[in-house]
Amino acid sequence: MDREHVIHRLQYLRNWEFVNIFLMPSFICMSLVVFFGKDWQPFALGAFIISFILAQGTFYWHLKLRSVQQNRAALPPYFHRLFTFFKTANMVLIALYPILAVASRLLPALHFRVSVLAHLIYGFGILEQINYYEVQLSHDNMNDIRYLLKYKRLRRSPLWVDLRKTGKDADEG
Repeated sequence: MDREHVIHRLQYLRNWEFVNIFLMPSFICMSLVVFFGKDWQPFALGAFIISFILAQGTFYWHLKLRSVQQNRAALPPYFHRLFTFFKTANMVLIALYPILAVASRLLPALHFRVSVLAHLIYGFGILEQINYYEVQLSHDNMNDIRYLLKYKRLRRSPLWVDLRKTGKDADEG
């Protein structure tokens, strides 16, 4: 893949993740709140989890793009610490949903009534976490599909790889 192609690919990833930060939760909130009225809280939390992770993805692809444009091999020195923090914060948010769902059963005034649709949105947030921080779930180009067919397994996500690389650099430094 030539440098210009990589730059265009990174711009595409960054820009679409940015659009999705607003597009996906807006669609979720506008369409589902109409049907579920006062029980909007689980949808809002699920949409927030998705948006928060998409914002991290936008920033990650932006940093990758800048490093390619500036012919730098390394990501900024703060990268590892910041994205390790994001990963931890995501896990706290993901854990919050089932805690609130159980607490709502015990404390009806809490008003966190979950439904199958709310669970699906929450599940999508978990999939976004996995897609960015563990294994690449999305396959939207021929290189991804060729890898999947050749090795018959999912590859590690680019963010996972970069966290490993920068973590080793931080350990050595």
